[in-house]
Amino acid sequence: MLTDPDPYEVRRLCRADDPAGALDLLARTGFDAAALRRLLTGRAPGPGPVPGTREVLLRDENGRTTEMAVHTPAGAVGGRTGALVLLHGVGGSGPRMLSRFRDLAERLDVSVLCPTAQPVHERSNRLDLAGLFGNAFDAPCWNLSGADFPLAALRWARTELDADPDRCLIAGHSMGALATWNLAMRFGDRFCAAVPVNGALSMWELFGTDRRKRALLPNLLPLPVFVLHGDADRQIAPRFDRESVAALRGLGHPELRHAEIRGGGHTLESLDLTGRNAPLRSELADWLSARRRGRVPAAVRHRALDGSHGRAHWIAVDRIAPQAVAEVRAERRSATAIDVAVTGAREVRLHLRGDLFAPGRLDVAVNGVRHAVAFRPDPDRLLHSYRETADPALLDEQVVVLPVPDDREES
Repeated sequence: MLTDPDPYEVRRLCRADDPAGALDLLARTGFDAAALRRLLTGRAPGPGPVPGTREVLLRDENGRTTEMAVHTPAGAVGGRTGALVLLHGVGGSGPRMLSRFRDLAERLDVSVLCPTAQPVHERSNRLDLAGLFGNAFDAPCWNLSGADFPLAALRWARTELDADPDRCLIAGHSMGALATWNLAMRFGDRFCAAVPVNGALSMWELFGTDRRKRALLPNLLPLPVFVLHGDADRQIAPRFDRESVAALRGLGHPELRHAEIRGGGHTLESLDLTGRNAPLRSELADWLSARRRGRVPAAVRHRALDGSHGRAHWIAVDRIAPQAVAEVRAERRSATAIDVAVTGAREVRLHLRGDLFAPGRLDVAVNGVRHAVAFRPDPDRLLHSYRETADPALLDEQVVVLPVPDDREES
């Protein structure tokens, strides 16, 4: 039986291979959902990961595997280390990417994780890259839907390194920057900052505005973004990032930086980013070191093209109409009342947790139609939600699915 468990011990127990056994042990110790949540969200660090450089086998949610190069700094500074997921470009690899940025681990007090891309089978993901990289159409690439190695690397950092979930960063170069833009727009609630380098939102921008991808840009408003691009890049024109930055500025993005490097081409070396004492590298490191994820918001606005990225924080949409851009606006008016407005989707999900909502009756309005929801915190659901992402901010103790009224289903 557990005696006076600390947060690290409980996190480790809940990540183990026997969730039923963990739940039984917690129940016999007298833990209800509220007590378990307090421990899973606790800040106490564990003993810390072994410092140094290594390569590990990383598995994504579909069972595919790849190599990932990891460098962990020698000791945390006042607590748990963060995590920086770095994504390489076409023809690159995790180990080569890590060799250029290993020193950022000590400088930022983060573990640097560099997975290696593998071929994807979904045609839509290959098309996102073919226009930019031509004959790389069938080459290894990042899956922009999220069911891939970047998010698997993030979860690995939280489970294997006990990384600070509020100091998780994503950055990428070239193809990796395209993935950084798209993963940040879809899963921005999992990161504290994003840094695309010589990237673009979409290959379709070569032929005109990709309105569907650009419709997701408002999702970036809560997330700090630092965009870097060489003004002499001949492979991915800097105008792509200029247009994205201009759009975000027009939306009033509060924490947006943009550096266009004079004479910089497509390679990282041409951007003066790989030298340890390069001014731009120091500027970027200083900016990254100050980034922290904020508290779970009471009001959420999120857009989605499909159900794979329909969730943001405690609200989600699904059953999205074909070719629609679904949008949900949800507000926690009180501990017992929620207002939700949805377009472009037929279903909304509430991911309820006891530190945001009071157990018992909740009054939920979806497009003006009111529902009485009985919130019953469930330790089993809480444990399984932690195992899904190992992210305390995405915990839930009950999932409630509600229909969206027909008169507001249009996109």
